[in-house]
Amino acid sequence: MKALAPLLALLFVPSAVHADFTEPVVDSIYISGNFPVSEHKLLSGTGLEAGASLLRITPVQVRDGIIVNLNDMGYLDAVVTVQWPLWDDENNIVRISVEAGVRSFLSGLVFNGAIIFTADSLAMLYPGAPGEPITPQDTLSFRNAVLDLYNERGYIYSSVDIDLLSMGKVDVETGYRAVGCNIEEQEQVSLGTVSISGLETVREKVITRELLISPGDSLNMELLRQSISNIYGLGLFQDVRFSYNPNENDSSIVNLDISVSESRYKRVDLGIGYESPLAVLGSVTWLHPNIMGNNQKLTIGIRMLQFFGSWDGCMIEPEIVYEEPWFLSTRWKWQLKLGYLYFSIPGISMSSYSITSKFARDITEHLRFTIGYSLEYEKYNEWVDSVFTTTDWRTTSSITSSLVHDTRNPLLNPLRGHWIMGEGKLSGGFLGGNDYYRISTEGRLYFPLSNDFILAGRLRLGGSFPYGDDATVPPDDRFFLGGGTTVRGYPFNSLGPKDDEGNPIGGRFEILGSFEIRTRIVGNLGAVLFADAGGLWNAFNEFDLSTAGFGTGIGLRYNTLFGPLRLDYGFAPTWKNSIKRGKIYIGIGHAF
Repeated sequence: MKALAPLLALLFVPSAVHADFTEPVVDSIYISGNFPVSEHKLLSGTGLEAGASLLRITPVQVRDGIIVNLNDMGYLDAVVTVQWPLWDDENNIVRISVEAGVRSFLSGLVFNGAIIFTADSLAMLYPGAPGEPITPQDTLSFRNAVLDLYNERGYIYSSVDIDLLSMGKVDVETGYRAVGCNIEEQEQVSLGTVSISGLETVREKVITRELLISPGDSLNMELLRQSISNIYGLGLFQDVRFSYNPNENDSSIVNLDISVSESRYKRVDLGIGYESPLAVLGSVTWLHPNIMGNNQKLTIGIRMLQFFGSWDGCMIEPEIVYEEPWFLSTRWKWQLKLGYLYFSIPGISMSSYSITSKFARDITEHLRFTIGYSLEYEKYNEWVDSVFTTTDWRTTSSITSSLVHDTRNPLLNPLRGHWIMGEGKLSGGFLGGNDYYRISTEGRLYFPLSNDFILAGRLRLGGSFPYGDDATVPPDDRFFLGGGTTVRGYPFNSLGPKDDEGNPIGGRFEILGSFEIRTRIVGNLGAVLFADAGGLWNAFNEFDLSTAGFGTGIGLRYNTLFGPLRLDYGFAPTWKNSIKRGKIYIGIGHAF
């Protein structure tokens, strides 16, 4: 107990002793030697600066940080020493000696042990070019790219080492040196058997058909990683794991074991929201994504939209959808939909029963083609030139096709990439029913100036015109503009042609353009500056900018796992008292 007394006394020293302690800080920094950049750039990322606490950084941290900065510029043989001030020094001066050495430039690539691939094909993987500085980042990227290439061919046990010819073997004055790539190729490995465990209601072929390699193929690890992603994407499993076991009789064969855990995939989705403050929507959907054990999907739901104010009315749209993901064991997806549509707003009312058969296929990773046939039994009423027009029930057939190229990344909050769509619809004619055609195209582009500063743009064009004996187009195939996802600053669907009482009736020809500057403020919070412009007309010769709409404004974004929460304020600067007449929009996801 007596031995503990001094220690206990130190632990309970009055706080005044600690109050006298002053944390030592850097008074000044002295750098000597040969270095090719400014002091600020040399010390970037090290944490060392005048006033920095000597207790929060270390000499090793500073030295390593300076060497990394020099290496990133090609000074691969840099030597740095850091002298830390002593505790009893009157002034805390950090002294640094730097000898950057000769800057290394790439003279060429030397390959040893490469047989499977030619030197030229491997050299194309190097991110730099002869004459450019050699950096650790480039050499590491090069090594990983070479390994990935061998893995894609099944040489999963191959090893790659990168080294540099010493400066003594090259021109010290110019710094040109070669990068050596030493490869041990080992034997090629192929896929043997595939076994699956954990299945309860899902059939085995649902998993095997998502595998991008088959037994006997070379073991491509990248394709196997994509296969895991495909299996997760089915929405049937909460866990998917791959394990590899060498064949007991042949080391060049690896057997694949897949372990899955099925999720409770049947669900009921409830949704509520609004397309504008005066257009509230709700939906109820029951989904069964595996009705016969083969990932066939059955969806039964109803979507309702209630309009208020001058747009007093509603839209009711129940539907039953069956989806076959592998039609006749091919990669074509088939969908059969039974639907009903009731649509009523001032000036227009419509009822329609429909059956639609649609085929879709991914042509490439980013390109999807869709074609479908619809049979509709419909009628509608509207005011046209002060005359109330009503149609009898009529059966109409139509063919629709679309092509979409999508490289957005990430999908819910794009930082880069594009989305380009072209769609066409032909109704009536030799198919029978209402004679009209509809063509539309849209392009969205996302260009990053940095990870926190994104430029986004959209351009949409569309036309829907009658031909033959018909003089009008059904309301559900016309275009409407105005509101939170089209031209902000205007009421919902308020732009374009109107009847004699001022009710929008939709247009046959559409032009819409939008531009946004998106930036991150702090954490998940971001801001947006936007401008939208668009117009609707009934014919090309009616095109007039004076009847188009232009809106601009600002917005806030808060990123979540299911996309950004959106709050926009838009106004139309062409209006009188436009600021006071601005509109507020709330939603999930960007406007485009």
